[in-house]
Parts: sequence; structure tokens; C-alpha cells
Amino acid sequence: MHAALVMRKKHLQLKPAAMAGALALAFAAAPGPAGGAAMKSYADVSPKKTISLHTLEEKYDFISSAVRGKHITLRTKFNTINLEGDSRRMTFNGIAVWLNGPVSRRWGSWHILQADVDRTLLPLFNPNGALAAEDFRIVTLDPGHGGSDQGACSRSGLVEKKLTLDLAKKVRAILLRYRIDARLTRNADRQLELEDRTALANGWKSSVFVSLHFNSAGNTDPSGIETHILPPAGYPSTANNSLGVYDQVSYAANRHDRANIILGYTLQKSLLRHAGGEDRGVRRSRFVVLKSSASPACLVECGFLSNYGDARRFSD
Repeated sequence: MHAALVMRKKHLQLKPAAMAGALALAFAAAPGPAGGAAMKSYADVSPKKTISLHTLEEKYDFISSAVRGKHITLRTKFNTINLEGDSRRMTFNGIAVWLNGPVSRRWGSWHILQADVDRTLLPLFNPNGALAAEDFRIVTLDPGHGGSDQGACSRSGLVEKKLTLDLAKKVRAILLRYRIDARLTRNADRQLELEDRTALANGWKSSVFVSLHFNSAGNTDPSGIETHILPPAGYPSTANNSLGVYDQVSYAANRHDRANIILGYTLQKSLLRHAGGEDRGVRRSRFVVLKSSASPACLVECGFLSNYGDARRFSD
């Protein structure tokens, strides 16, 4: 990769090539849709099964581990995992990933949810094993907002709906050069209902659905990139610590839980590597466009328009 693409953290610039490259890699083996996305059921709300980190280390052939208070480091031949006791935040090879539940102390040792082993760690260890190649070869890019829905705005006049459309068009142009069929949910400044966005992607039998957004906060401090995927049924979103009624719903989109973590991680890693900025992690959220997708899906918040530094760089 040309050195010009590798930016220092303080020089964050959003690189369409970084996003396009990550999509090309993730989409090459992504599973195709397997039925409508409207179906749903309800998750088991019984206590969740956990596994001790010691058992995990032995079962999956970790080569080393270190525990210093609440700071835990596990290593395989190719991967390094950093965990923190009583926290849902993990780093996988340096990229922040939010778990479905915190690492907890039980019976004198640290435990992790079996669901996080099955639907987070193991897919990241072996992406090819978690993805089943299909004949579908379409990437759907969803420029957030549009029409009367402007989205976030910066103090300098940048408007989210314009930035997302510009970014989506640039990413699509790169993917097309690689002969990847990439389509946009909107090609102009028009309003589109959330359900209609995924309905288009589902109708096209997309391999991957990526919704593009720019973040905003109540103050100017937050900055950086975050990528959202759908949480498994029965587990709260990253923004919540308690389990609500709607968190127990199992949507048809949840059949892609393992592919979603690979897509989200690949995009987050690529954007941070080539664009720089603060790593806000792969997070879990029940956004409408994620729940309704018939293919692996994520929503990328490319930075904060409310942050002076981010907004200044997006205007370049």
C-alpha cells in the first residue's frame, strides 16, 4: 500500500479506497441471503453459559496467557486478545471489539460468555470457516439520510446526507473497477425509509450491506470511527447494560451473526489502518437497517461532525 494512504492518527482522512478494499475482502466469501428478513422469534432468557479463560486456553491451543489483576492477555500463533475483567471491551490484534457480555469473575477465575467464544472469537480466528461462499456477488452501499432528513451537521456547514452520498459514490466507483457489482440505495438527494433501504438490498440478493453515516455528539470532544453490527438475540446493545424486551427478539438477520463480526472487524481494521483516527470499536446495535438485512450487514460511523478536527478533515 502506498505510504500516502498510511496516515498518522492526528491526520485522520477518510479513504474510500480503504473502505472499498475491506469490502472486497469481506464480500468475496460472504454468504448470500437465505430467506426473508422479517421472520423473528425470541431468545432464551435463562442464565447464559460461560467458560473459564483457563479452559478456553486449553481447548483452543492458546500458546500463552497472562493475567495481571483485571488485565488479561491471550495469544495464539497469529492473534493477540486483550480482555479486561468486568468489562465488555476486548481488543483483537489491536482493534477494539465490544463483547456481548462482560468478562466476569466466577469460582475464583475469569469467565467469558460461550456466546462470545462461538460468535466472536472463533469466527475471527477462522474467517474462512465462518463464511460460506455463495453465487451472489453484489455489495449494497447505503448512504445514510437524504432529502428532508439531513442527518448531522457540522458548525462549518458540512451536512451528513451529502457526505454519505459522496463517499458511497466514490467507494462504488472503486469496487466497479475491481468488477464487483456495487449498488447504492440512493443515487441522489432523496428521502428513503429505513425499511426500504434493506428491502432494495434484499431484492438484489446482496452479499453485503453497508450503511454509511457520520456521527455527532452533544459536545465537541468525541471523535473517531466505529462500526456497528447486530447483537445476537438475548444480549444487550453496546450502549445498554440491561436487557430489554426487544433485545430478546431473534431476527432472521441474526443467522449472519458470525459473518457480521467478520465484516465489521474487517471494515474497522481497514479504516483505522489507512485513515487513522480514534478506534471506537466494533459495537453492537439494533438499528433497523441491521435487523432487516437478509445478508451480512454493518453500519459505519465514519467520524464526528461535531468534532472540530474530524469536521475540518472531512471538508478536505
